[in-house]
Amino acid sequence: MPNVEGTNQYGPKNYPEDGILTASFKQYTRERLTAPQQLERLKEEFNIVIGETTLYKLWRRLNIPTMRNNALAPEEKVQAVLNMKEHDVAGLWGVEQTRGRLANEDTYLSRDECRQILHDHFDPEFEKRFPGAQKEITRAPLRTFGPWHKLNHDGHEKLGSQALEMGGVGLPIYGSKDQFSNYILGLVTMPNVRLEQAITHYKLDLIEVHDYRIGLQDITDKGSETGEMHRIQESLRLQAAPEYLLDKWPPAIQLPSTCNTPIEGFWRWKRNGEGHTLRHVLLAGCDSGCFNPNDELQIEVFYWLWLPLVQERLDLYRDYWNSHRICKQKGKNGASGVTPRQAFHISTSEEGRERAFHFISYEFQAEADHAWINLGSPEITLATAWDMFAAVLALIHRLRM
Repeated sequence: MPNVEGTNQYGPKNYPEDGILTASFKQYTRERLTAPQQLERLKEEFNIVIGETTLYKLWRRLNIPTMRNNALAPEEKVQAVLNMKEHDVAGLWGVEQTRGRLANEDTYLSRDECRQILHDHFDPEFEKRFPGAQKEITRAPLRTFGPWHKLNHDGHEKLGSQALEMGGVGLPIYGSKDQFSNYILGLVTMPNVRLEQAITHYKLDLIEVHDYRIGLQDITDKGSETGEMHRIQESLRLQAAPEYLLDKWPPAIQLPSTCNTPIEGFWRWKRNGEGHTLRHVLLAGCDSGCFNPNDELQIEVFYWLWLPLVQERLDLYRDYWNSHRICKQKGKNGASGVTPRQAFHISTSEEGRERAFHFISYEFQAEADHAWINLGSPEITLATAWDMFAAVLALIHRLRM
């Protein structure tokens, strides 16, 4: 029978303007999201529920560029890679990072195309980046329930005054990372990442930027600069979520730097992705005699020029990182096979929150509770836990038959 009204089971749609929709689709393409993942984001961001067929029609109508729908000639693709690699002075950007950065500029290459171009023009770099060429940090499994559960904060001083040795000038960095999704919440250069007052302002700015949200727990190293930051976290946590008792859910903890691995491990990727290049270029000015650290005026000009430039590079790297795809790991307690941005935003929905804070479904919770009640609601202790496990399991099997 003909569909006279012209609507389907998804109902009428209220699409945003084409410009807004195009910008969102381009962002999804930069993250290389699959069609089902893009449908999730459309529902989350615009409350639009459509099927894959309609999604493909929107792509064609808005002329969304993809790896397949790419009008670049082979020589243009080569030139795009060469132009991008001009920023990689240290030669540490591999295939995925180069592709991701090109995608942020709306230039899309397949993995094979990008790898071949890099082999043709930058072949020696592959051996330097080969796994095992450098000693890897041993990491222990992490346990987190979802986005905003644990936020790791740390300072990075590889561009600080002591590391650069350029007469006292430096551009240290402070960053924050969501442990579950790997999403970078903040990445800024600051005059002094060891000053308590500076870190306090950073914490307050971070809360404001993210719509006045705080995590359940802040994790830092044992530096004295985080004292006021932790006191603010505890005070706000007590007001926002008093049901989480402080002794069971500490609002902030301090760990040795070697144990603050989520953010400490990120610095290695930041160094390989941007840090070595920035350091190389900064030191080149001093080595060539262009910069005299004994001249106060030159110091002022140094900060005037380099501060916004370094921050711009950090912003670009943060955007790249949040849009790159995390390697898929079976059984991983955290984001796997998706981009940090996707894991961070989608998991804040009600469905994502359920996945984050519940190990089992509500349906199975009710089923197991019913079996336990039928057994007489016995007390479960460490001594009886496995006996109760076997009894509940057996009863559920019988009830399902």
